[in-house]
Amino acid sequence: MKILTLGILIAGVLFQPYICKAQDREIISKKSTTILANLLASEEPANFAKAHGIELKDGMIKVVMCVDKNFSLNTLELKYDLKNLKQRKNIITADISIKDLRELCKEPSVIFMRLPAKFIGKGKRRD
Repeated sequence: MKILTLGILIAGVLFQPYICKAQDREIISKKSTTILANLLASEEPANFAKAHGIELKDGMIKVVMCVDKNFSLNTLELKYDLKNLKQRKNIITADISIKDLRELCKEPSVIFMRLPAKFIGKGKRRD
């Protein structure tokens, strides 16, 4: 019985990182667009961004977030070092470091996150 318990404990420790990653992916996929979720799942986010036309400036990416009524802009700004903040009601646009993007997406007050729309010509836009 002790050997079985020890075996289960060891297996839990060994597989914990994979379980956490799967839980993270599920949260992120529910709270972001596919391209953003794929960026966060990438081993090399900077290369992924470049290959998919996602603009990076000094390791920062611009995102648009929908937040719930309980959010604190000051808390999010300080915790994630957000730059170029713009807010209109519960929609926030900000620049954030790629390394902090995953944690921001998992923030309880963030309902949904996406990349900004890109305008490609007269009155046309590509989301």
